[in-house]
Amino acid sequence: MIWLHTYLGLITGWLLFAIFVTGTLSYFTPEITYWMMPERQVIVIDEQQQNQTYAQGQRYQVEKSIDYLETHATNATSWRVYLPTQRDHHWYVQWSEGKTRHLVSFNKDAIPIETNTDTKGGLFFRNFHYTLQLRGYGGRYIAGVAAMAMLLALFTGIYTHRRFFKDFFTLRKGKVTKWTTDFHALIGIVTLPFCLMICISAIMIYAIMYMPFSANMHFENGERGVNKAIIPSLPALGESTQAIDKRGMKKDILYSTILADLKIKWQEPNAIKRITIESPFRENSRFIIERTKSLTVSNRAERLVYSSYTGTPLEGYADESAPATFRRIMYGLHQANFATIGLRWLLFVLGALGSALIATGLIIWVNQRRTAYLNANSHQLGLPLSLRIMEKGNIATIMGLAIATSVFLLVNRLLPADMANRADMEVNAFFVVWLCSIGHAIIRPSKNAWYEQTCIAALCYLALAVVSFSIPFERTLDALATLDITYLSFTVVFALCGVGFITLARWLKVRLVQTSDRYDLNAKSVDVPNIKARKR
Repeated sequence: MIWLHTYLGLITGWLLFAIFVTGTLSYFTPEITYWMMPERQVIVIDEQQQNQTYAQGQRYQVEKSIDYLETHATNATSWRVYLPTQRDHHWYVQWSEGKTRHLVSFNKDAIPIETNTDTKGGLFFRNFHYTLQLRGYGGRYIAGVAAMAMLLALFTGIYTHRRFFKDFFTLRKGKVTKWTTDFHALIGIVTLPFCLMICISAIMIYAIMYMPFSANMHFENGERGVNKAIIPSLPALGESTQAIDKRGMKKDILYSTILADLKIKWQEPNAIKRITIESPFRENSRFIIERTKSLTVSNRAERLVYSSYTGTPLEGYADESAPATFRRIMYGLHQANFATIGLRWLLFVLGALGSALIATGLIIWVNQRRTAYLNANSHQLGLPLSLRIMEKGNIATIMGLAIATSVFLLVNRLLPADMANRADMEVNAFFVVWLCSIGHAIIRPSKNAWYEQTCIAALCYLALAVVSFSIPFERTLDALATLDITYLSFTVVFALCGVGFITLARWLKVRLVQTSDRYDLNAKSVDVPNIKARKR
């Protein structure tokens, strides 16, 4: 069990660390996107203010959205209206005409935003988390294998640290190796339920893809055939030759009937997340309203269907089967869209501790093997190749990812707004910097590489805090005026990260000096007898 725990962690450790870090950042995907697109501003306010300000309510937003679509999307077969939430504040409409897809965003005054920052936003971290930027090249399979390995490592880790009650209250502050081992065991115990939930839910999301044999045997199109069979859908709209006047949406009926009914069924504020209008300007047009996911653990929220012109309820979606519901609950647990701000920060901390669990495991293995090898081979210089590869890989994975993340965010603010392929340039900067970190770790001595890359990370995050506050400065002033805590908190977090890396760099500097002094003392203790012998 100990052997399996050790080498599962070694083989998949670097991959799991990258997956855990990006997954932890994904808990704040809308917030990261919000910060990376400074043209967005606060749209959603609390319910009491909405009662006083009609222009901030969802009814006003729906009306303005439909007004715009009636004017600019007359040839579309369907419309979609995405209403803002208190997390992303993104209000936009979407429609397609043939193969051309249109998307228009609005500010809080219902004025279309002419320019949107070309960026992947927080979706980059979320997509990298489960595709490793290899969508179409087996990225999800690799991530799935890593999740299965992590699950095995957790169970074998329970046996490895089976005296967990004793380990939980043990934290030796002496040698770094012992302290790291105790810390590894401690956070393993604290994060065990979280890590089990994350790994099991991750596997359940793509269970059909990982084990397609039964689906291929019983369904013509395999996985797609299963999804079509178990995912409920609305009955197809029949052909309607009766057209309605382009200004015939009858908003008085629509809002007095539909929204009054919604107020009874969905009593939370800002309950609507998305509205889909099928076959606008036709007599049989449907109005599909999707609820926000804030009150459900499932990744699919409740949906209601109405007639677009009479407001009468129509036949809705059928209930999903128990296995499909279970899968969606596991999916929802993994994404945590239901989490309040306090719970989301708790999950973020647990994710960060899970990342530290993996990192300390990798570092412990290298330190223990290095100590054992040097004690057994004190007359030899250098370390075996396998140990050097693991040591260099740990530096590039742990510190390289920290630096690359800061550069990804830094480049978002420094690149010109009108640059072509701007979003791709951000992603390219992330991977180029990470590659440079690997090269630096290879050519530098390990202890120097740890210290130098920690210093670089500290500089990057401090620079990011300055840039976040000053570029664009008008956005910061607006955030201060409106007490936009979400936007302002990024500057604070970046500064804290910079201070944390400075503290770590100072500690590494002390160890680097101590190691150099110890090396000099050892060299003198060896050289002095040789000199005396030569004199004799």
